[in-house]
Amino acid sequence: MARRAVELAAAAGIELSDDLALWSLSGERPVAAPAAGEPEDLGRLLEMSFAPSERQRQGAHFTPTALADDLVARALVGHEHASIGDPACGGGALLLAAARHLAARGEGRREIVGRLWGADIDPLAVATTEVALMLWAESQPPAGNLTAADALLDDLAWPPLDVVVGNPPFLTPLGAHAARDSSTAGRLRERYGPAVRAYTDAAGLFLLRACQLARPGGTVAMLQPQSVLAARDAAGVRDAVSALGSLVDVLIPTRAGFDAAVEVCVPIVDVGSPGPRARWSAHLATAHGVPAVELSGAHRLGDEATTTAGFRSEYYGMVDHVHEETDLPAGTPLVTSGLIDLGRCAWGERPARIGGRPWQRPVLDIGAVGGRAADWVRRTGGPKLVVATQTRVVEVVVDETGRWVAGVPLVVVLAPADRLWPLAAALAAPAVSAWLLARAAGTARTPRSLKVTAALLRSVPLPTEHGAWAEGTDAFKLGDLPAFASAMSAAYGTGPDVGAWWGERATTVWSPVAARR
Repeated sequence: MARRAVELAAAAGIELSDDLALWSLSGERPVAAPAAGEPEDLGRLLEMSFAPSERQRQGAHFTPTALADDLVARALVGHEHASIGDPACGGGALLLAAARHLAARGEGRREIVGRLWGADIDPLAVATTEVALMLWAESQPPAGNLTAADALLDDLAWPPLDVVVGNPPFLTPLGAHAARDSSTAGRLRERYGPAVRAYTDAAGLFLLRACQLARPGGTVAMLQPQSVLAARDAAGVRDAVSALGSLVDVLIPTRAGFDAAVEVCVPIVDVGSPGPRARWSAHLATAHGVPAVELSGAHRLGDEATTTAGFRSEYYGMVDHVHEETDLPAGTPLVTSGLIDLGRCAWGERPARIGGRPWQRPVLDIGAVGGRAADWVRRTGGPKLVVATQTRVVEVVVDETGRWVAGVPLVVVLAPADRLWPLAAALAAPAVSAWLLARAAGTARTPRSLKVTAALLRSVPLPTEHGAWAEGTDAFKLGDLPAFASAMSAAYGTGPDVGAWWGERATTVWSPVAARR
């Protein structure tokens, strides 16, 4: 690192200060021949100095130049001669990008560097940022502007800032447990209160901290896992941020190069003007092209039906009692999420994966099942709807006779037999998939998918146009996709754009009429 800094400085004709922290951390100030490059080279070397396993443990990922440019360009909108901070500055990629944007407006480099503030828990990262900014500006950042500190817990001697940006650590719950001991977790709870939950990602707390560091009228733009927009354990962060400002936009990075193992987004928060606590996930849904849908019906699925889902205990209570139908002809068919299509169950037609292995025609030995698994089989054993939990649109099938056992994590809807088909048509309607995505975008395994839960389904409004609803129910039974989409759009009072959006997705999961009959 130190050698590369000397190479870059020599190539640019810049004299680096003797008091740079990088020299003391490296043990020396090396001598090296000139070698041209960019200040961002140092941040990349910093990341490469960690083994992949260590980067994963720390949740640290270098911000690609293109992504840094896009993020700061949005953050700087409306701000002239801005003061800018990054509470997880790493190798300085975002501060460098911000500096370049300000310079492109005609501002002087030395003046710009004087308004940049950075912190990182890693002293080497802070030293790297210091050298990178000095190489860019040919001027050393003022003492105190860059600090080796834990921005989540330490008090930073920063002024209220115009703009706060960042690419904070992405720590999974297990990673967070390894990186922060129990006393630190207690300090986080003491400082951030109900924003800290059992599985709150540290990145979300950095978003909240950034809002605390910005001045009223300031802007925060910080890279986040998409789960922050809708995940249950991020709700405390969303509430706390909403008390400090308004979420005005969500950017979805489109350029390759960021290597975190999760889908990411950039929430844009205007600080100092708290707005209504709108659904953050709706911003993500809109960014993915989901049409906005408002359903006005006061009558909801939960008023007519019970929704339920099993958990690990139910799964493990069944998995050891699964057989092939050929070995247990009297067994009860066991269906999984992968067998549920829109309007049809494909049990026996394609394999299912249960317990880490494929099954052609899986059945459950109900008599051998005990405990909570037996209770699950008993409670859901009659006529019901079965709903897949990870899908592009709501996929629901009707089990009129109760012949299937619903596997975990399928959602089961229990209702009177004469209401099963109408309720299935309502759940499968184009408007409902769009409505649910606005509430759950970012929680599924893939960015454009929908994660369905029992609680979400209970809240689904039912159609108000009962004649069109009946027509849609008949079309659903027949497997007539165009007629179904048209009738249910009328039942919910939505326009053709919703049906067209849904149709593109539904054709990948809708079973052909011939196969349904």
